[in-house]
Amino acid sequence: MLNYFKIMDIKFKIITYIRANSAEPGPPLGTSLGNIGINALKFCKEFNEFTQDLPNYFLIKVEINVFENKSYTFVIWLPSIGYFLSILQKEEIIKDINGSLYNIRYLDIVDFFKLVKFILPTYPLEKASSILYGTLVSANITLKS
Repeated sequence: MLNYFKIMDIKFKIITYIRANSAEPGPPLGTSLGNIGINALKFCKEFNEFTQDLPNYFLIKVEINVFENKSYTFVIWLPSIGYFLSILQKEEIIKDINGSLYNIRYLDIVDFFKLVKFILPTYPLEKASSILYGTLVSANITLKS
């Protein structure tokens, strides 16, 4: 049996960080893509459409694979859980009975469940929330309603 599909070799691989829904065809991204024969305007349009539902403060790792025939694909990785926690966590200074001040980091319960559904959408809610709660405990972040 003949194999009719030839797997194309990757000629260039670019790994960069781009803010969600904020790719622009100007330098430095446009210059990098243009130097290897990729239409930067087309790439930016496709990337921005792909990430339009994400907030623009998400800094996304993007891998752009360019093939011999100048076609390309891109793969995005969402930020880590630690990145989300650094954005969503809040701080509060409380005073104990002895008058000592403590800085407490916490996450609202509503933000917690939004994060659970976003990070682990295919997991059952109970299992996903226990995974994320373990991350909160190890980061010394408490939950607050």
